[in-house]
Amino acid sequence: MEKIKFEDYKQRITNALRGRGNIGISEPVTLIDGFISQPLQAELTGAFVVGGPAIPMIMLVGNSSGRIYFFALKAILPDIEL
Repeated sequence: MEKIKFEDYKQRITNALRGRGNIGISEPVTLIDGFISQPLQAELTGAFVVGGPAIPMIMLVGNSSGRIYFFALKAILPDIEL
């Protein structure tokens, strides 16, 4: 798999978010400069798990509330090759 650099996709992500209209957020937000990888686990064992399946995401932070909003990268940019 080829590396996907955030800076190469930042403008596309910003444009895609603006083009979606209402995404259910009622405050100004800031896009965090980087990807988030949310791991998936089939069971909770109490052990620290490294590797395995994960969901690549982007993160927005509410400017006034500090609330964090996550969006699956594939939902924002469906044509991206992951």
